Amino acid sequence: MSSPREEFVGKIKVIRIPSSENRSVIVQLKVAYSLAAILIRLRNDVAFSVVRTFTLPALVVGLLKRLRLIKFPTLVTAETGGDEDDIVALQRRPLSAVSRWIVESNDYLNGLCAANTDHLRQFGYSESKITSIPNGVDASSWESTHPPGEVRRFLFLGRVVAAKGLFELIDAMSTLASEHRDITLTIAGAGPDENELRQRSSELGLEANVTFAGQVEYESLTDLFAAHDCLVLPSYSEGMPLSVLEAAAHHRVLVVTDVGDMRRLFDGRAFICPPRDVKALTESMRAAIDSATPKADYAAIIDEISIKKVADDLRTLLLNSQ
Repeated sequence: MSSPREEFVGKIKVIRIPSSENRSVIVQLKVAYSLAAILIRLRNDVAFSVVRTFTLPALVVGLLKRLRLIKFPTLVTAETGGDEDDIVALQRRPLSAVSRWIVESNDYLNGLCAANTDHLRQFGYSESKITSIPNGVDASSWESTHPPGEVRRFLFLGRVVAAKGLFELIDAMSTLASEHRDITLTIAGAGPDENELRQRSSELGLEANVTFAGQVEYESLTDLFAAHDCLVLPSYSEGMPLSVLEAAAHHRVLVVTDVGDMRRLFDGRAFICPPRDVKALTESMRAAIDSATPKADYAAIIDEISIKKVADDLRTLLLNSQ
């Protein structure tokens, strides 16, 4: 809340709308009003809009489109994947049929992964408006980094919540640390379950093996990946998380659960195991440790995960619709 309401970051103008952790109806109405006012003010200067997510922003923009207060092309894109994505969240709100009618006023409805597009079809959105353009990352590090020679230093990067499979990860580390004293795990991120996770790690005697690094700034990611060999993301549900794409762009080995589009993109290129399964996670991490030539060959997919391709695809789609 202390951040400036408007500022320039390079050539990008950032406009922030005050909100609250208490997402009451009044707070949401105030946010919606502020967003609508900004869009109307900018409507003559805008070539197109990418709207994220399918909840309140999609409703606000869709309603403005219905009322013909804005006429530029708009694409609504999902933010998350899995069984509980934001498309499902919108469907569970009251008057879901009305919400769907409003959201369909946008020109395109984009899924980041198969779960998103499946849900759009399941809930009856127009097939002609459904697109599939995934997340992307700055892949320039691909040319300047190299795969690790071995896997000893594991990294988790993300929100510290139980749904990311972190307690299973700590249990797996307990087993593996008894076999390989030199292996380590860094947990980079913050979240509500951090204190409980620290306690669990301490109970298992992992003080020498597990480090909590806290929130890491984006500018420090290259150094963070350079200090580790393998990214582990044992989530219960995902679409295509940016941490996995960032790790791939840095040639890091991947141990991930079979959720979202992980298998579609990384089958044969990563160690993939079922979610919520400590034994399977332990075996996948052990396989990474024991591998003489760790898997980290993503050359065939590096263009697909590049933010340049994603941005070009979005821009081309929207400008061609005018």
